[in-house]
Amino acid sequence: MPVSPSDLKKLRKRFNYTQADAAETVRVSRRTWMSWELGLDTENHRVMPEGLIELFCIKHHIDYKVVDSKIHIVYI
Repeated sequence: MPVSPSDLKKLRKRFNYTQADAAETVRVSRRTWMSWELGLDTENHRVMPEGLIELFCIKHHIDYKVVDSKIHIVYI
């Protein structure tokens, strides 16, 4: 399954990052990161671009695979 907002939050917490810390690792603002973690039914929700998910995984040695051009985390 592609990375959901709750998966993204779990990943961030796994590294004891604040939203600002996590945002800095992929060079975006805290507000942008925050919008990625919002629920899918929330007006301000945005989808994290696949390339930035991949960058976060690479920087943090997180196993992932690409299926149908979507990043899938192997284990959260």
